[in-house]
Amino acid sequence: MKSNRVAIFIDNSNIFHCLHDLRKIDIKWVCLYNPLWLSQKLAGDREIVYIGFYCVRPPSYLLAEGEYHEEQYKIATKYYDTIEKISNTVVKYGNLKGSKNNLTEKNVDTQLSTDLIKMAAMNEYDIAILVSNDGDYVSAAQSVQDTFKKKIEVAYFKGYISMNLKRVCGLSRRLRQSYFKKLTI
Repeated sequence: MKSNRVAIFIDNSNIFHCLHDLRKIDIKWVCLYNPLWLSQKLAGDREIVYIGFYCVRPPSYLLAEGEYHEEQYKIATKYYDTIEKISNTVVKYGNLKGSKNNLTEKNVDTQLSTDLIKMAAMNEYDIAILVSNDGDYVSAAQSVQDTFKKKIEVAYFKGYISMNLKRVCGLSRRLRQSYFKKLTI
């Protein structure tokens, strides 16, 4: 019997930046997307057992930067709060480090890689779909395939993918506008 339990790992920090760039070219791209809709598009008729949404909270200094930035902070916070209520979806937050004009995201890739490996070791999925363009996941994806014999798929944006990540994953699928539906917050 073929197993089709799918775990979806969304590197939202990576995806959001790509969507933001694509939106500059075509306004139809949605930045505040519904991760359940995206996951259902990627999984098809397979059973979704986990949706991991990895991100960072907006920096608190935005609250002191004027009305526009305060509103952006509130929208982002409400967006993440709404995602936390979606069934089968786990939101995991990384951290922002550095000064106001030189912020670096920390612990997003590490959390995602750890969950990818831990859940494979615990046999919680058969297929992992990694939604990211980031080559930092190559080692984790390779380890999951070699050690636990799990399938890894990658969903990516054209022109943004790490070729090493694409090479390592068993199946690669280009993300399209239709995969991103605005989340009502």
